[in-house]
Amino acid sequence: MTRPADPVLPADEFVRSLTAQIQARRTFGSHPLWLQLIDGKPSREQLQRFAVQFFLQVREFPRAVSAMHSSCPFPEERIELAESIYEEETGRISGANEPHPELFIRFGESIGLARADMVDGVALPATASLIDWFELSTRQRSFIEAAAAINLAAEGQVPGAFGPMAAALQRHYGLSARDVEFWSLHEIADAEHSSVGDSIVVHHATGAEVQRRVRAALQHSLDAWWQFFDGIQASLELDA
Repeated sequence: MTRPADPVLPADEFVRSLTAQIQARRTFGSHPLWLQLIDGKPSREQLQRFAVQFFLQVREFPRAVSAMHSSCPFPEERIELAESIYEEETGRISGANEPHPELFIRFGESIGLARADMVDGVALPATASLIDWFELSTRQRSFIEAAAAINLAAEGQVPGAFGPMAAALQRHYGLSARDVEFWSLHEIADAEHSSVGDSIVVHHATGAEVQRRVRAALQHSLDAWWQFFDGIQASLELDA
């Protein structure tokens, strides 16, 4: 029996359905490891090991945005992506005036890591898998799928999660506002970056097959991020 074709959703309804897909489960803020960090349960040594793995994907993320920009066929969205790359690589739009990976290195140093600990860190399998997905989704999939995977599934999860993380790190580990600037900055910046994905979906995911591929890319990305945190949690021997 032939499976009936998926219906084409109106643009605004489709975006709402993707947002619901993100919020239903498997978001940064609902992962057990994230909640443990918010509660200050990991030791400083465990926090350091978390930071090394998190840095490895932070370092690669600007390249994913750059790949999206180079493949974007839509002029207005390409301009917005260019601004995102410039901010990621310089911090000059936000006023941080440092590349975002450098802001994270500052955080790592504030908890006792050396720069080399992060730069030369060895990726856990789930971390390597997430980084591979950055490349696959932005270089081997369509631009619209990349927008779902990167803008919606990654940057779209940050607002509402990174702000509380910044506050928790200060409260539990004695860090300063400057130490946690990476986290507090992204609470604001990624609300703007993720809206790029919304705009792309609104204007361009107009066919049933495109919408199906967008949903699949979004779910793959959500799963990759969840497994990334699972991998770190297991390595830290923290209970789920």
